[in-house]
Amino acid sequence: MASESHLPPLDALRSALQASTHNKKIAFLVGSPLSMQEKADAPQVPGVSAMLQLIRKRIPAQHLEQFNAELKAGKDNAYQWAMKFLQDRSNRGVANEVIREAVRLARTNPQRDAGLTDAQLDDDFGGWALPPATLHLGKLLAEHPNHFGPILTTNFDPLISASVKVARGEFLRTVLDRDEPFSQAKLSATNVAHIIHLHGYWLNAETLHTPIEIARERKRVTADIENLLSTHTLVVVGYGGWDDVFTQTLSSINTDRHRNIDILWAFFDSETDVVQARNRHFLTKVRELTGRNQLRLYGGINCHELFAKLRDDFGTRDIPATAPAQAPASSGADSSPPLSGGGIGTSPTTKPIANSAPPHQDAPSRPHPSPRAGSTTAQTSTEPPPKESRSNPGKLVALVAIPLFAGGLAIVTQREVERRETGTDLPPPVNAIRVEQKPVFRPVVAPFGALSVLRQQHRVSPASPLERGSRIDQLPRGRYGFVRMESVTSFNAATPIFTGFRDGIEVHRTPANELFLVGYVDPRSNAELATGRPANINLAPVQSDKLPHPASIPVARLATATVRQDNGARVLSLQLNGPR
Repeated sequence: MASESHLPPLDALRSALQASTHNKKIAFLVGSPLSMQEKADAPQVPGVSAMLQLIRKRIPAQHLEQFNAELKAGKDNAYQWAMKFLQDRSNRGVANEVIREAVRLARTNPQRDAGLTDAQLDDDFGGWALPPATLHLGKLLAEHPNHFGPILTTNFDPLISASVKVARGEFLRTVLDRDEPFSQAKLSATNVAHIIHLHGYWLNAETLHTPIEIARERKRVTADIENLLSTHTLVVVGYGGWDDVFTQTLSSINTDRHRNIDILWAFFDSETDVVQARNRHFLTKVRELTGRNQLRLYGGINCHELFAKLRDDFGTRDIPATAPAQAPASSGADSSPPLSGGGIGTSPTTKPIANSAPPHQDAPSRPHPSPRAGSTTAQTSTEPPPKESRSNPGKLVALVAIPLFAGGLAIVTQREVERRETGTDLPPPVNAIRVEQKPVFRPVVAPFGALSVLRQQHRVSPASPLERGSRIDQLPRGRYGFVRMESVTSFNAATPIFTGFRDGIEVHRTPANELFLVGYVDPRSNAELATGRPANINLAPVQSDKLPHPASIPVARLATATVRQDNGARVLSLQLNGPR
């Protein structure tokens, strides 16, 4: 029983959660304890002490004595201090290298992983050692998508994503290593778990570690957190209350008594005095929220026990498995993207690999490819829309003649992308690009929803502001940008791209160096695209009742293109060849 000397315990938290689901969905903010096993010698993402050892190995020899002396003298947050010490004395990407090494320690069979890229490991969901808390969280999300989600996390690793897939669920991942909104990542269906990495991710993104990186102002992320707090009950587990974007958000709304906020914060310590002493700086910032009972504190909460108990409270059920394609045996050849993460010290491809689940897991479905890390929303631009152009039914000579556009398929599957080399960050010259073999036409059925679904399937992230105004042949692999609708009528390697455009059509350049135009089509066109036969379709940049289906068109299939009006909206009228 709780008393003034002890915070309310686990049974009180469970009861509050069950009551909260009557009028709100439950979101979670979780930190590093979910990436750590109950047994110290099990494969896992390391905690603070082990992370300090990984950092020490990379300190330049001439600075090692100073590092050891200052660390021994004591630091308020040894992990953040050590990361900054290392970054100040080494190359810019050293923090990401440390995180990559740390995350790989959570693999169940390092010998089998030899020669595989980080991207291949990221997609091998059954090969990760899932701690009990993470395993049960994934099952909770898969079993009760109407009650739980999204998940905010400061962790860099893919364990939550893997747990959802092992539980036969689906996820959408959004990585926030910059000031980007996450609310625009529209889910394709109600049973998709949205996982939001607040401090970055171990693959293809930056990782935020130091006080300067973590505490910088991110207004668009703050706005989305405020909106989430007003529409969800938030449960905080294993998060240390850093001076990051989340704590800043709570501090900014602390004195607003009109906010309809309900936060349940779980601490491992149970004694009230201990929790207050260890979290004095944070609790001072949210004093008004706790005083109004908008932020309720609970103690003695073991995250591994909590999520197991929540599954008991809400009931468990089997998720029907889809019939997956046979996964090929692992191979050390092919592909290579980088890494990312979020708060290991505190809360901290590409071929599919044959399934290998950790011993403590239920039998999972075979691994499915995961979305590439990166923002799931397009950057916007304030450029005005182009003037209306006359119809231009002329042949797209450049599309047919230049090998840059050979070898696409109507809507590629993730696995088809994974069979080819991802190449380097920048593509080779336009005339040097070749497709190694004619692909098998296997269209992806894009779920009803936003274009973010196709960005995930094509493994692309937004072109950076530095790439604004460059040409199509300079768009790096794994990026997407925009082109004017009129530009598609004479599309070629020199067509300029933009990182955002109101009247533009998205262009995706996949890691396999395939180009796609992406937009919305009507149901008839969506069905025709799936057949791979020649077709005439209308492609629009904006979703409407008439054009609801997201679709990607391989540039290699284009024959002619015109811009025209369709019930007052500008659309591209495209004539497509069969798959090439």
